[in-house]
Amino acid sequence: MKIFKTIALGGITKEALLDQLTKQGIQFNAYAKTLFSDPEFSVNEKAESVNLVKVNSLELGLTKPSYYKDIVASAKVKGLKLCPLSLAAFLRLECLDQAEGPYLHIASAKPKQDEEYPNGFYLRNLEGVLWLRGYRASDDYEWPVDSEFVFRTDVQDA
Repeated sequence: MKIFKTIALGGITKEALLDQLTKQGIQFNAYAKTLFSDPEFSVNEKAESVNLVKVNSLELGLTKPSYYKDIVASAKVKGLKLCPLSLAAFLRLECLDQAEGPYLHIASAKPKQDEEYPNGFYLRNLEGVLWLRGYRASDDYEWPVDSEFVFRTDVQDA
């Protein structure tokens, strides 16, 4: 799978990260603010380089709308890994030129097993405004085959 981006993850405080996002005019919804304040949203003091892959369900071999757990399982078979919650904020800063169009979901583990709690983040450009948004989806939600997800990978382009 082709590397979508290689980004630096960590190396600053959560407060400094939020400040950088705000200075770039990034907008947040209430779910994003909830996730940002969650203890699972942590930032390492030391920066690490992370390779990211952008895929949809079809590229993972799923030919019909699928549950998130099936998307993650198919990605794992291809050597892809879930992302930490904080990766979404770092990627948002790396994708300031994101075109309008589909959401870019960051594949991560849901921080709490609570239907009312946000699952994770997605990036979006809506009418020229860049967003870092949190979302909620039930376990039985079927993701359309063209939904785009970002996963981590340790493998270089194959």
